[in-house]
This record gives sequence, C-alpha cells and structure tokens, in this order.
Amino acid sequence: MSFKELTDKRLLACASFVSGGGIVCDVGTDHAYLPCYLVKNGVCKRAVAADVNPSPLAAAKENIQRAGLEDKIDTVLSDGLDGISPNGVTDVVIAGMGGELIADILGRGKAFFSARFILQPMSKPERLRQWLWENGFEIACERACKEEIYYTVMLVKYTGENSAYTAAQCYIGALKGDSGDDKGYISKQAERLRKKGEGMKKSGSAQAQKYLQLAEKLDRYIKQG
Repeated sequence: MSFKELTDKRLLACASFVSGGGIVCDVGTDHAYLPCYLVKNGVCKRAVAADVNPSPLAAAKENIQRAGLEDKIDTVLSDGLDGISPNGVTDVVIAGMGGELIADILGRGKAFFSARFILQPMSKPERLRQWLWENGFEIACERACKEEIYYTVMLVKYTGENSAYTAAQCYIGALKGDSGDDKGYISKQAERLRKKGEGMKKSGSAQAQKYLQLAEKLDRYIKQG
C-alpha cells in the first residue's frame, strides 16, 4: 500500500472527518496507516500514533519509518489517552474498538475535551451513543460505510450539555438514512433487534415486544430517508 493512498473505507470515513491543519491523535493505531495517510496528504501537520500493545506499535514504527515520517509522527505506548499530551491535539480518532471501551477511554480523557473526536465502534454503537448523550457530547455528524460488514463513523464534540434521546435514536444516531450505506446499516440494526425480539418471544420474555417495536421504528425511518 502506498502511504498516500488508503483503500480501507472505514479508515477513509474516519479521515474525511479530520478538521485539517493540526495534530491528529490516533488511539489504537495498529499499523499507523491512518496517521501516515493524513500526514502524507497534508491533511494534518503532525500526528500521534498510540497503542496499548507493544507489538502493533512496533509495526506502526516500521511503517512510519518506511514512509519517511519519523519527524512528523510520534509513537506512544498508551492505554487510551492516558500517556499522551493534549497539547496542540485538534482531532482524536478512536477506531476499531468496542463502543463501551471507547466510552471508557473518553471518560478518562477530559484533558482532550476541546478536540474533535472521530469514533468508529466495532460493537455496541447504541451503548456508545447513549453514553455520549448522557455525558455532555454531541454527535455532530455520522456516516455509515460498508466493507465486508457495515460500520458507522461519528464526529463528536464535547459541549457539556446532556441530550435527550429515544431508544430508537440509540440505534440510528445522527445517520440521515439518505444513502445506500446509511440505509443498509440501519436495516442491519433493525434485523438484529428483530431477531432478538423473536428469540425473546419464543422464550416468553415480556421484553420481546420492546425490541420488535424498535425494529419497526427503524424500518419506518429507512422508508422516510
């Protein structure tokens, strides 16, 4: 892969939300593909590639050296944002993790609350959205994309004001439902809720109807999009 190119739609969606011109911190950087792409293409001046595990961080260092970007991308062994300086950081990307882990990292990262957060949960996005709204964050924009499966990427800002939300909004977020990927993502969420509701119905759970009704609301939202 050329470091000026990026073929991963999930990472490209993350890159599209970066404000540009500042310092980007990529938490859970793995091979540092995203920081290399952003710096090589002039989207940001500098970047921090952080990971909690030494092995992926070593791979990140190799890729950064191969791209000739040692003077522009710092590597940090860090549990979330704990070991990173917030000085000058304009954008924080947290991608490829579970929604609850992302929420935990944000909860411990108050020093970064003036930055923009670009979040890509691999699981339990509804839990992450709920946590964001209950802890003073705004989902300014959200975009779905598809590789083998559907992903969602959120642009999030801290406002300090909690937001009211419905159960359906936890599964839809800020997706407008006006693109094929948005509709596909929401449809998959509806399918998951429907399967859960049908399973509960067979076992006689009183909660079954709640999930079936949520699935219907998501279906209606797709049709309106």
